[in-house]
Amino acid sequence: MTPQPNKPAPRRGALPLRDSIVISLTLAATVGLTEIAYVLTLAGGDFGGRLLAVLPIYFLAAASAALMLFWLLRAVLGRVLLLDMPAHAVLALLTFLAVGLLHLMLSRGMQGVMEEKAQAAAQGGSCPQGLNCLPLRPAQDVRRADAGERRATAERGRLDAEGFALLMRDPDEAVRAALARRADLPQDLLQRMAGDPSPLVRAAAAESPRQSDDALSRLAIDRDEGVRLAVAQNRDAPPTALDLLASGLSPQIRLLVAGHPRASEPVLRRLLNGSGDPAEALARRRLAGGGA
Repeated sequence: MTPQPNKPAPRRGALPLRDSIVISLTLAATVGLTEIAYVLTLAGGDFGGRLLAVLPIYFLAAASAALMLFWLLRAVLGRVLLLDMPAHAVLALLTFLAVGLLHLMLSRGMQGVMEEKAQAAAQGGSCPQGLNCLPLRPAQDVRRADAGERRATAERGRLDAEGFALLMRDPDEAVRAALARRADLPQDLLQRMAGDPSPLVRAAAAESPRQSDDALSRLAIDRDEGVRLAVAQNRDAPPTALDLLASGLSPQIRLLVAGHPRASEPVLRRLLNGSGDPAEALARRRLAGGGA
């Protein structure tokens, strides 16, 4: 009888593969839930129909990234470390650090790209088309001006890259809101202002007909009703944002969605909640007349 080759004995103390799978899934779920907590913080904890449509996307993206990083690190470190419980704890810590560093690098890279585009767009000073702009002022003069002058500069002043950057960081939310309404504000900067801490600024960014569909969809789940109202009043708001707004309880917003030119048939049907309010009545008329 031919002797069978000896199989290598498992390394003593190493966890079985099934334990690594359980640990990786637990870690991925933790990262995904952390991402959901972050999104809920941005939305002011308003968990409801508006958020249900987007929370799974954030969860799956974060959990998938954590899973890939965990198994990549396990494959590398498994060559030099005994994969026991302490080693898995190190793996979990390294995975958390890698996810955080990846998020930080992406954020900084995007910020650099947006600043470069802002500088290119504002080369020599930018002025909204058809507006008689105030002369370009040095940034130090704008910084020393009072709030009224800074707001006037944000509304109709000729701005260079330094001026855009300065006014985006202005301590007065009215100044930042005026900047968000500028027709010549670079697209990337407009999207950044959709994440401003002030609801007044976010509402101004939501009013822009140049605002991106992704930003409007995020603003449609904003914790502030005034911001959501601004999205509903934007005639270029996409059906995805309108669908989120239609899930809300505000009669004014529901009525705006019912009459919105981009409200699709599924959006109108979402308004049929049996309340009998004007929004539902308008939605029924549009559905019956094929006006969706």
